Amino acid sequence: MRGAALALAYVRENGSPSVSFRGSTQVHGPGELALWARKRDSGLALAIAKEPRVSLVYYGPDGPGPMFLSIEGRARVAPEINEEVWTAMIDGERQQDPERHGVAVLIEVDSVAGAGAEGYFQQSRS
Repeated sequence: MRGAALALAYVRENGSPSVSFRGSTQVHGPGELALWARKRDSGLALAIAKEPRVSLVYYGPDGPGPMFLSIEGRARVAPEINEEVWTAMIDGERQQDPERHGVAVLIEVDSVAGAGAEGYFQQSRS
C-alpha cells in the first residue's frame, strides 16, 4: 500500500535459497533495516541464526527516488524492537499475523548499489 515491497533472499537451514517479498521492511536507523518475520521459530528467523547474511532487492518504477536498489547485510532476530516494528507496519501486514506470533528482524546494511535519476551508485560500510 506504500509502494513496491522489497524481495529478501536468505539461505534456509538445509542450504537451499529462499526469496520472498517482505512488505513490512522499513528503515530502522542509519545503516539499518527492520522487518517482521511471521514465524519466530522457523523460516527466516531460524535460518539467520546460522547464516545471517541476506540480500534485498527493491524496484520502484515511479517517483524521484532510486529506481533499483540491491542491498546486502547481516540479519538477526531482534525481539527488543518488536513493538516499534509492529507499530510502523501497514495494517495489511499486521493483519497477516494478528496474534503477533512473529518477531522483529534487524538487518545491518553492509552495502547498497542502485540506480536513480542521477545514475548508478554504490555505497559500502567502511
